[in-house]
Amino acid sequence: MSSTPSSIGLILLSHGSKDPVWRRNAEHLLAQVQQAQPAAAVACAYLDWCDPPLGPAVAQLLQSHPQLTQITIWPLLFGVGKHASEDIPALVEELAPLHPQVQLRIAPAMGEDARVISLLAAMAGGYLEGA
Repeated sequence: MSSTPSSIGLILLSHGSKDPVWRRNAEHLLAQVQQAQPAAAVACAYLDWCDPPLGPAVAQLLQSHPQLTQITIWPLLFGVGKHASEDIPALVEELAPLHPQVQLRIAPAMGEDARVISLLAAMAGGYLEGA
C-alpha cells in the first residue's frame, strides 16, 4: 500500500447500461481498489448509457492527478468483441492527441486474463461441489 502518488493511473472501463443497478459491480471494484490503495489515481468510465464516458473520465483523472504520465484503461469485459477490438482502440486514438502529456494504454479485457479465468474455474468447481 503506497501513499506516494504514482505516475500511473487506471480507468475501469465498463460497458454501461440504462439500468442504474448495473453500475454497482464496477463501482464496488473501484471502491475496493481505492480502499487498498488510497493514493491511487483510479476511476470508472462507461462505453454506453452511463456517465462518465471515457473522454471525460481521462480529463477528470488528469485534472485531479496532474503527475500522471500513463493511464491504463482496463476493459471490464468478459470477452473480446467489437468493443474491445474496435471501439475502445478508436476512442483511445481520438483521445491521445488531446492529452499528449500522458500515454494511454489499453490493458487486455478482464476475461482475457488467465488469473480471472482461474478464479472463475475455482468458483465453478465450488458450485459443482454444492457450494
